[in-house]
Amino acid sequence: MRISLSLVVWTLALGIAALDTDHGAGVWRDSDAGHVAKMRIQESEHTLDIHSPTDNRQASFDKALKVLQQYQSSLKSHNMPGRYESQLKTYRDISSFFPKVAREYVQGAARVFSSVFGLTDRTAARYASHRRNSQPKGVKQAIQTVRKLAERGHEESLFALAEIEMYGKYGSALELDLAFEHYQQLADISGNATAQYMLGLFYAVGLGSTEQQNGMSLLYTTLSAIQGYIPAEATLAFKYLSGIGVPVSCNKALSYYQSVARKAIQYYNSGPVMGRHMPDYRARLSDDNGGAYGVRTGPYSLHKVVNRKSFDELLLYHQQNALKGDIKASMTLVDLFYHGHRFAPRNFALALKYLRQVNTHLFTQQGELRKGLVQSEVNAAAQAAGMYGIMCLRGEGQPVDTAAALKWLKIGAKMGHGISYNALGVMYQAGIEVPPNRDRAIELFKLAAERRHQGGQ
Repeated sequence: MRISLSLVVWTLALGIAALDTDHGAGVWRDSDAGHVAKMRIQESEHTLDIHSPTDNRQASFDKALKVLQQYQSSLKSHNMPGRYESQLKTYRDISSFFPKVAREYVQGAARVFSSVFGLTDRTAARYASHRRNSQPKGVKQAIQTVRKLAERGHEESLFALAEIEMYGKYGSALELDLAFEHYQQLADISGNATAQYMLGLFYAVGLGSTEQQNGMSLLYTTLSAIQGYIPAEATLAFKYLSGIGVPVSCNKALSYYQSVARKAIQYYNSGPVMGRHMPDYRARLSDDNGGAYGVRTGPYSLHKVVNRKSFDELLLYHQQNALKGDIKASMTLVDLFYHGHRFAPRNFALALKYLRQVNTHLFTQQGELRKGLVQSEVNAAAQAAGMYGIMCLRGEGQPVDTAAALKWLKIGAKMGHGISYNALGVMYQAGIEVPPNRDRAIELFKLAAERRHQGGQ
């Protein structure tokens, strides 16, 4: 019985390995949206004429880059990333159809057969070939232009080509060894900090055929960090903290972490009033299953599994209700487009559109609450007034209007809105549209903190 079961498992594994090769040959099939993207790029070849590199290297590079960016935007506009995700797999994992008890043995046997017969290498070669064949003519021509410019030592072309080979951009295949060569060439020519950091990564992990060498990794990462490259500084901080290839040194780790923190705060404060937006939503792989431990299993799990199709249906539902004057639906859309979501990028113009609809419905032209509103509508009015005031203050979706910001933030604060208190405190602290008043600012911050607003706290 054991012998027969083993024969079945190994026979099935050989079949999986064979399917691995067959599927790799046909993995890149163009969808309808892919055809549309191709047509757009091929049509653009007549207007974006890409020639062999001339003396004007920068102009040639700019033209090539424009074609590549246009191709990328065409894919995004047709939701191509989501469609291509399923095509990134070079094999069909049939082991999932087997019971869990046999699944591990089937997968292990498939790996052994792939290794013995060289099926993995052949699949990778076919995969790379079909990725190249899926590129429109204009994209191939643009990449070829970048390649020729890189051969002539053009620094921007060297960097762009290395990124294409490193990450498989624009439908190209991953070519880690070529990426290493071009990062090395760029680092030797100009001492580019990003190229030095990437070389450090290659040596640290042993990517491609690069031999893992902690000493070389430390050298290139340090050279990059000396130039102030933030990822290199963060990497060195972790190396010294954990003793990876270096003696443990809390002082050196602290020094690098402090440098990264100062630059992060400087970047945050370089934006509009009250700083730049922090990423409010980070997509996690576990979100596809409702959270790390499933639906409703913890404070960070989702209430239900949300995929793109169900999200689009829910979005359409709220948009239709907003057209009918539903305040709750409108405020949901305001929050969605203001903060952004995994399936809906931040869009201040749309957030402002729905916010104005709410304000028109709940407030008079003089900024007074309309009569006959229920408590839920009063609460929504306070939130809408505060958010509109902040968008006026920060110039989000419209030009900066500090006078309007002061008016609407006062309305929101009068209704007890915590965000309005905090924003008003910032205006009094900085003297925006009002005389600077430190005591009044502190008073407003305290009121915001009492309402559990993190800015006031």
